[in-house]
Formats: sequence, structure tokens, C-alpha cells
Amino acid sequence: MVAHSQSESRTSEIGFYRVPQITQLLSISPSTWWLRVQKGRAPRGHKLSPGVTVWKRSDIHAFIEQLASESEGEDTPTPPGAA
Repeated sequence: MVAHSQSESRTSEIGFYRVPQITQLLSISPSTWWLRVQKGRAPRGHKLSPGVTVWKRSDIHAFIEQLASESEGEDTPTPPGAA
């Protein structure tokens, strides 16, 4: 049973996302996504043709994990004298 869930998680990492899928996952607008990509705060995509850019699912899931870990740190109070 464990092998099934491991292969299931690997399968979900295979493939690509396009902007509409990413913005839905993150609940942001396409312009916000492109701004983050331009500023280097989000992974760069892979250009397939002039109107088509894709991102590896694994890259987007890693990006989401990074955002989650960063937001967890914001909730932690700063100890006195640490600032």
C-alpha cells in the first residue's frame, strides 16, 4: 500500500502547469504571477512556442512548499534584541 501512495505522489509531480493552473493553485492573478517570475521570486518557465510557457509540476510544488515555509516564519515572534 505504501508503494502505491509513493508512485501516486511521483505521478502527480510528472507533467507541466500553465499560467491558469498556477494562478488557481496560488489564488493570484496572472499579472501577479508574471511579475513574480520577472523579479526572480518565482521559477522561470519553459517556452514551448511564442504563446505557450509551461512550468514543471515539481518546480511549482517546490515553490509552494517554499512559500509555506516562509509564511510559517513570519508568524514566529522575533525574540527581544534580535532585531
